[in-house]
Amino acid sequence: MRVFQNYHRHSCYTNPKIPDSTAKNKDYAIRAKELGHGIISSVEHGWQGRYIEAFELAEEHNLRFVFGTEAYWVKNRFTQDRTNAHICILARNENGRQAINDILSEANLTGIYYQARLDLPLILSLDKNDVIVTSACVAFWQYSDIDKIVKQLHEHFQESFFLEVQYHNTDFQKEINTKILELSNKLGIQLIMGCDSHYIYESDSWERDDFIKSKGIEYPDEEGWYMD
Repeated sequence: MRVFQNYHRHSCYTNPKIPDSTAKNKDYAIRAKELGHGIISSVEHGWQGRYIEAFELAEEHNLRFVFGTEAYWVKNRFTQDRTNAHICILARNENGRQAINDILSEANLTGIYYQARLDLPLILSLDKNDVIVTSACVAFWQYSDIDKIVKQLHEHFQESFFLEVQYHNTDFQKEINTKILELSNKLGIQLIMGCDSHYIYESDSWERDDFIKSKGIEYPDEEGWYMD
């Protein structure tokens, strides 16, 4: 029997980049254990998260630690492109962890334009044996030639590249999921399910809502999203 693994989640450590969560890594680890999951990841928006803490929590709760990021990316980081599409990159091994650190560092050195941005050359510099790459959330699908980019990523990463479907009850998510299924069948790309959770329980949503409102931020396109 396959057990769902909530690799795509965000905690309060995502907030230096974008105010987006009040959840704690410790609470994710406890809940993962309760649900019979086997992992805890460090995935945050734009960086690797506080991965030492996630690693220690994994050891404490007998979980597997997954090092990763939901990075911002553009086609060419040397242009003034504010597309800031999303992509999830996870390490398979220590080589992968170091390589992800290297390209995120380079994004902060040469890819800054409102955000630190990876680009396709940096992403394609990664070895398919060292990382897993997914199309993350709906924010991946922003370029008009994204089908061509998906094909390029799949050809490079092969079985280490996944198209990510999510469960949000929005017309756009349903449209994207339909597109993903078509591409998966056409190109033979594996699917992965992502929660994109920003809090632990549905009843915790008010705390996040109050937090982002206190920062003067609203996310109107989240209506219909399941973020627990």
